[in-house]
Amino acid sequence: MRDFLKQISIYGILPVAGKFVGFFLIPIYVRVFSTAEFGMVELLITLAQFLMFGCNLEFYTAIGRFFYEKENLEERRKLISTGLMLTFLFTIIVVVISIFSEDWVMLHYLKSTDYRLAYRLSIVWLFFAAFYTYLSVIPRYDKKPRLYVRINLASLLLRVGSTIFYVLVLDWGIDGVIAGHITGALTASFLNAIVSWKYLGLCYDKKMAADIIKFAVPIVPGLLLVGLWQPLSRNFVSVFYSLESLGLLAFALKVTSLMLILNSAIGLAWNPMLFEDHKKTNFRENLKIISQFMGIIIFCSAIAFSLLSPEITKYIGTTEYESSMILFGFLSFQIGLEILKRIRGFGPLILNKTYLLSLNEILGIMVGVVLLYVLKDFGLVGIGIAFLTPSILKYFFLVGYTSWAMQHNFYNNNETIYLAMLILSNLMLIYSSSAFYRYSFLAIVMIYSFYLIHKKFDSLNARVLSIKK
Repeated sequence: MRDFLKQISIYGILPVAGKFVGFFLIPIYVRVFSTAEFGMVELLITLAQFLMFGCNLEFYTAIGRFFYEKENLEERRKLISTGLMLTFLFTIIVVVISIFSEDWVMLHYLKSTDYRLAYRLSIVWLFFAAFYTYLSVIPRYDKKPRLYVRINLASLLLRVGSTIFYVLVLDWGIDGVIAGHITGALTASFLNAIVSWKYLGLCYDKKMAADIIKFAVPIVPGLLLVGLWQPLSRNFVSVFYSLESLGLLAFALKVTSLMLILNSAIGLAWNPMLFEDHKKTNFRENLKIISQFMGIIIFCSAIAFSLLSPEITKYIGTTEYESSMILFGFLSFQIGLEILKRIRGFGPLILNKTYLLSLNEILGIMVGVVLLYVLKDFGLVGIGIAFLTPSILKYFFLVGYTSWAMQHNFYNNNETIYLAMLILSNLMLIYSSSAFYRYSFLAIVMIYSFYLIHKKFDSLNARVLSIKK
């Protein structure tokens, strides 16, 4: 548990800084861009992020799965270089397809030809981001978290600084936002290549390539659907609801993405620890402690976001964005479920049943699309339900499989109480409860959470003392 928290504290620096500066940009964006332009930025960025799945194809996860099985530097160099060459090949394919699809994207996705330059810039960003994403995993698996954080902090600060310069000084508008992403990705690619130089070379091993592809390919359909869901859901919101509703959703997503700080930190720390420690005798007990502790933090954070959403929209956004607060409870709980799914739904990765990850995503996408259409008359509440429900189903699918296949029990009575509290907090928000009642309820939740955390740490300390004796 202590090692896990230590890793999270180190890796957590990066998402904290990232969300802080991203949060810092929100007031600038909402004053420079209209809700429709904010929605267009969201469409362009989510499209590039989707295409990135086609470039990486989860090769970096396969690298992590086999990295600890390679006993010397030469074997690890072959593994990483082989994965890099596969990444380069598929990135070129995706970029070429994107270039030839430009007119179709303008007509059917962006529904405007006014943003052709922004689209072309997003393709340039895609090229560099694909390499940055792959190379950035090497320091993580090489157990150099501090170096990883330093590199990404440098590229992050450069991206944000350049974005502000491009948008406010040069007045590039939406083009400036994408240009800032290019600056950051180019910097990160260069720095990661330098620090990981010993693992890079003109090495290509056919057997390793086959192992990488065999592990990664079953995940690919699900990953593509994950990536597709972002631009597809945004597009459906703009069509079934309105572009203004998409702008409100984008604002709520930006704010609640503060919870992704925890998701990013866990994601960076969890997979290397999982792949290295899952065969150890104390893994089951450590997993139970980590799972329960994270459950407390996640539910408490989701409830706080829901209850404080009126104040958040008031002081961060403008009056034009006030109605987005109804989405905060849905989106924060959705992010929380994704975090818990990452920790508890690891069975397919360990048992090499990665096709289950794709089946899970297919289920989620189908439900999400149907709900976006069926609930279009419910406005923002319908959008919130359509985003949350797929995550609920995916959580029960993967966690249920892991519990059955690996004999882990993740049920916790405290989380049932938290769930009831979360539902009540959302009802208070929907029916416009006064600030006094919301603050009072939040105080009760915080006291209950501190009590549980204190109890867990007492139990952990008692366990450590018994081991020493």
